[in-house]
Amino acid sequence: MVVDALREWAEVVGRSEAELSAPHNDWAELVGPSAREVLEDALHALPRRASRPLRAEVARLDAVFERKTSPNPFADPSRRWWARRWWH
Repeated sequence: MVVDALREWAEVVGRSEAELSAPHNDWAELVGPSAREVLEDALHALPRRASRPLRAEVARLDAVFERKTSPNPFADPSRRWWARRWWH
């Protein structure tokens, strides 16, 4: 499950901005946030030392995601940061 989520997050992050910018698309609104949520849960469940390789890869992908997106000022502030982003 975690391997699948990492693969999906990497696929979403690797998509072009043009592909992701369409409104109401599954990549930006469903697949990406769902996969990232699974990764976050895994990072919290694993012991700190065991989670280091996964944490490093997720951090790398998160940095790319942040460069390709903008904060959504209308998003529910109770949602996680990756679910409060807009695709350019």
